[in-house]
Amino acid sequence: MIRRVLRVAAACAVAAAVLAAPATQAAAEGGPVVTTDKGQVEGVATDLGRVFRGIPFAAPPVGPARWKPPQPAAAWNGVRPAVEHGGACAQNASPFMGRDQVTNEDCLYLDVYAPAQASGNLPVIVWFHGGAFAYGSGSTYDAQRLAAAGNVVVSVNYRLGVFGFLATPELSGEDAAKSGNYGIMDQQAALRWVQANAAAFGGNPGNVTISGQSAGSGSVCSHVLSPSSRGLFHRAVMQSGPCQLVARALPDAETAGTELAQEVGCTTAECLRGKGAGELLDATVPAEGESDLSLSLAPTTGTPVLPKAAADAFPAGEYAKVPMLIGTTKHEASTLLTSTDVEGGPDSAIVRALTNAAFSCPARRDAKVLEDGVPVHMYEFTEPNVPSVYATPPELELGAYHGAELPLLFDFPARPITLNPAQQELAATMVGYWSRFAATGDPNGPGLPRWPAYRPVIGRVQNLHADGVTNVSDARYYTEHTCAVWDNTEGLPEIPGTE
Repeated sequence: MIRRVLRVAAACAVAAAVLAAPATQAAAEGGPVVTTDKGQVEGVATDLGRVFRGIPFAAPPVGPARWKPPQPAAAWNGVRPAVEHGGACAQNASPFMGRDQVTNEDCLYLDVYAPAQASGNLPVIVWFHGGAFAYGSGSTYDAQRLAAAGNVVVSVNYRLGVFGFLATPELSGEDAAKSGNYGIMDQQAALRWVQANAAAFGGNPGNVTISGQSAGSGSVCSHVLSPSSRGLFHRAVMQSGPCQLVARALPDAETAGTELAQEVGCTTAECLRGKGAGELLDATVPAEGESDLSLSLAPTTGTPVLPKAAADAFPAGEYAKVPMLIGTTKHEASTLLTSTDVEGGPDSAIVRALTNAAFSCPARRDAKVLEDGVPVHMYEFTEPNVPSVYATPPELELGAYHGAELPLLFDFPARPITLNPAQQELAATMVGYWSRFAATGDPNGPGLPRWPAYRPVIGRVQNLHADGVTNVSDARYYTEHTCAVWDNTEGLPEIPGTE
């Protein structure tokens, strides 16, 4: 049930999206050229800075390389155009897209956004997109505003769904890393690319912030937990993706993976690698009355990449000791209204219950256990009138929906969002907070409303609203979100119409 809620919410989050790629800008003669460890790339100069699109950070994971750890990208001669985005990773159509989409297994590319003039010592923000580990693309997110604030921003593709998170005993037997975490290993390859190349774009490889929303937040949490990600980042931002809800244990993952393999008539890894991408994707779509196999495709614990789940690792102190920024939106579960007939809009009882149970209270639990070991700042995004990034009816009220904060940090060329003046001010404040956190590990800075560090009960949670940024006590947050109930309840309330 938890995975279903997260998948529906996250699938919504790519509805704007990815897969209908925005028109790309033609390369201007004499565009900015940067030398990477594999060769030179020529990007695009814009009014806000420099943009480099579609840079390969690993070799294409195709053919025999399917379900293998990522390998280094090949070097090239001459200057490689970095004007067009790389392809989105292979995935099924999002139920919220309502349009055709073109995707490919050859997808391990990233985009870099940098200021026009960069010193070589700017903070680096690495962005992992959301989409239930099944949908999405880094190219959806235009980070030029964050870059103009003095950051180098890197937006990353990673293998998704059956290609990124399939686990079977046969695949686990092929490699010491086991199976089930190919997408996370792709992200690690991107982080290693950042270490090798950030300085060329003006960034400081010794000051890297990993950040993400929804499944992207779950990805950030995976790196916080992963011993093999240590030293590749120095701060972490988790938006609307509590750590304790995203992973599955290797035996469960392998059971589900074996079931999927049987769906396509395979008992060996060789057979699976011989199947077409479309057939494998189709196998994750449930027939009526059957289990949804895509719900089991997520990061896998009990492996060298992720030895322990957050619930076990956090209390034991087995995680990266870096400053963290953690938050949610007020009406996370309102996106479920697109598929259920619930009266009361975003403030209905079912939306409140699902938001509290799946997002608000788990995020607080993460902050509560982590603040004992690292600096933590916590927020709740409560602005209810941000235009929807989803392909939903305009009359549908979503409130502060899952992903509502994203248009204040990024632009979406495929689905432009117009913010009102008060929201634009909030966006400037949030870009300031995120930039200060990336630079120093503390979101506070000149001209920004004070944001106290999180402490259980006596601490404060920052309230991000266009009417004014304030903060509320943790005790009030705990009460308003009925965490006394949800911290002691297993599972979630049923969604009407999904029984």
